[in-house]
Amino acid sequence: MLRRRLPEARAFLGQLLGRVSHEGRTDATAASSPFGHFVERLIGGGAPTSRAPSDLAEADGASSARRGAGRADPASLTVHFLRHSCGLAEADAAKAAERVRLRSTKNAHAVLAVLRDTLGMPPASIARLVAAIPAVLASTTIGARFDFYLHELGLSPAEVRRFVLASPNRFLTAGLDGRLRPNQRLLRDLLGSDENVLTAVKQSIELIYENLEVMLLPKLQALRDNGVTEEVLVKLVITHPKALVHRSTRFDEGLAAMKDFGVSPDSGIFPYAFGVFAKIYQSKWDRRMENYLSLGWTEEQIRRAFTKHPYCMSVSDDKVRQLMRFLSEKLGWDPEYVSSSPTVLSFSYEKRVLPRYKVLDILVPKGVLKKGIRMGHLTMSEKKFVERYVSRYQEVIPEVLEAYGARASCAVK
Repeated sequence: MLRRRLPEARAFLGQLLGRVSHEGRTDATAASSPFGHFVERLIGGGAPTSRAPSDLAEADGASSARRGAGRADPASLTVHFLRHSCGLAEADAAKAAERVRLRSTKNAHAVLAVLRDTLGMPPASIARLVAAIPAVLASTTIGARFDFYLHELGLSPAEVRRFVLASPNRFLTAGLDGRLRPNQRLLRDLLGSDENVLTAVKQSIELIYENLEVMLLPKLQALRDNGVTEEVLVKLVITHPKALVHRSTRFDEGLAAMKDFGVSPDSGIFPYAFGVFAKIYQSKWDRRMENYLSLGWTEEQIRRAFTKHPYCMSVSDDKVRQLMRFLSEKLGWDPEYVSSSPTVLSFSYEKRVLPRYKVLDILVPKGVLKKGIRMGHLTMSEKKFVERYVSRYQEVIPEVLEAYGARASCAVK
C-alpha cells in the first residue's frame, strides 16, 4: 500500500540513510544493519538479507585476521618469556630466540620449576643455562634425566648444578637408556660398587655421558697389556679418570714415562703417578721441571720426588718457591732432604707449615726436641701433633697454644 501510494518513499528513505547511488541502488553495507533491513523491507526490493558467498569469505577472512591478532606470535612470546621468566637481557633473549620457538609456555615453566625447585638453581644460573642452551626450555625429559643424576647415580643437587653449568649440552642431551644407564652398568661392573662409580663420576662427569666403548675401554686394555693389574686399574679410574678420557697422545706418553721413571705397573703408586702425568700438558710439565732446577734440585732428585709423591708436580711454581725458601732459610733443609719426603710440598704454608714451625721453634730452646725440628714433625697427622706438642705443654708453656692457634698468613721474611 505504502509502495503504491508513495513511490518516492524509496528514494526519500535512501537519501535519509545516505545509501542511494546514482543508479538508485541501495548500499549493501548499510543495508546489513537491523534498521537497514527494516527500511529495505519497508520500501521493498533491494538487496537480499543473506550475503553472497564472496561476502562471507571476506568476512571470514577479516574475522580470522582479528583472531590471529589476538594470538601471540611465537617469536614475540619466546622473547618475552626469555626476558621476563628466565631473566635474560634483551640482546641475549633475542639471540636465544633464534634457537628456540615457544608456541606455549607450559612446558617451559615446568622446566624452570625443575631447575629452581629440584636443583635449587639461582636465577642468575638459570639465565646462564638458558642463554647457553635455549632448547632446554622445550625439553620434556629433563625431569627424568635429573632424577637419574640425583637418585640413581647419587649426585647431590649442588654437584648436578655444577656439572650442568660446566657442560650443559652434553649433560642434558645424553640418552637416558641409550647412554647414561648403560654407562652406569659398565662402570659398576668395572669398579665393583655404586660408591666407586659415584666417586669416579665426581672426578670426571664425562664417564657417564661419553661413549665409553670408544673413549675408555681401549685405554684400559692398553694398560692391561702393559702389565697394570685390575686392582691398580680400578684405583686409577676412581682417582684419576680424567687421565683416561682426555688426550690420547698424553696417555701414550704417560705409559712411556712410567717405564722411564721406573714406576712398576702393579705398584700402589702407579695410578697416582700415571694420573698426574697424563693430566699435565708437556709444556706445563717442562715449566715445573725448570722451576725445581732453578731452586737447586737435580733431575734425579725431581724424579725421586715424583715417584714418592707424584702431586709434587701439581703444586704451583710460586708455592714451591715459597716453601723451599722457608724450609731452606728457617730449617736449613736442602733439596736432597726435601726430595726424600716431598709430601711437605703439598702442605699449606699458612695453615700447616708455619703454625707447626712456630710451636716447634718454642719447644726447641726448652729442650723438648733434642734433635731439632725434623720432617716427621710436619708430616705427622694433625691429631698426633696437637697431642704431642700442644696439649701436652700448654699448661707449662702456654705460648704453644697461642702460637698454634694463630693461623698466620704472613709472607716468608
